[in-house]
Amino acid sequence: MRILKPSNTNIEELEADRNVQELINALVEGDEDTSWKAAQALGRLRDKNAVPPLIELLDVEDNDIRLNAAMALGKIGDNQAVPTLIKLLKDDQLYVCRHSAEALGNIGDERAVEPLIDALDDDKVRNESAIALGKIGDETAIIPLLNALKQPESSFRSSAEEALGMIGSSKAVKPLIEALTDDDISVRRHAAGALAKIGDKEALEPLKEASKDERWYVRLQMEEAIDQILSKKK
Repeated sequence: MRILKPSNTNIEELEADRNVQELINALVEGDEDTSWKAAQALGRLRDKNAVPPLIELLDVEDNDIRLNAAMALGKIGDNQAVPTLIKLLKDDQLYVCRHSAEALGNIGDERAVEPLIDALDDDKVRNESAIALGKIGDETAIIPLLNALKQPESSFRSSAEEALGMIGSSKAVKPLIEALTDDDISVRRHAAGALAKIGDKEALEPLKEASKDERWYVRLQMEEAIDQILSKKK
């Protein structure tokens, strides 16, 4: 149980001095406001000594503390936090779920792959889970992400496209080419970006056709994707 004390600790000064131990003390002993600010500072400093106390804060009731602890752990990137962050994918608080998924993506531990795939079915955290899977880059996620391209929510389709681009598998090329004609502008643009990252020349002609779009920013996205693919082929 945490004993919370009112605090006048200057977190900014401690961070500027890189005083990790005093920041940890503020994290553990400070009031809610001090604690989450200390978590943010420790995340920016990326000191692994902060990992155990940050993990402990993932179990407290205060939502701001939990989500900032999750964000800090993602920035530090230590895989000690993975089991607890996986549990928080099902947290009742929306932003705790989302920041936990983001943290798992940043850490990149393969133990998170299956739980993140399962989270693609949860509309609270599906977009963040898709991006996290892309960052981890495990090909186990390709089929679930391709299935996400068929879902009605356009933001989810866009997130899945971005993830597929990060993974870079040729298996995604044809579905992404099909997405260049999607009714949603953002989906079309994300498809182009993903194809550019994959770099398969099969996408060149469809991208040229898509570059005839009436919207200038869509045309620009398609042209940039073409240039990126061509530059990879030199």
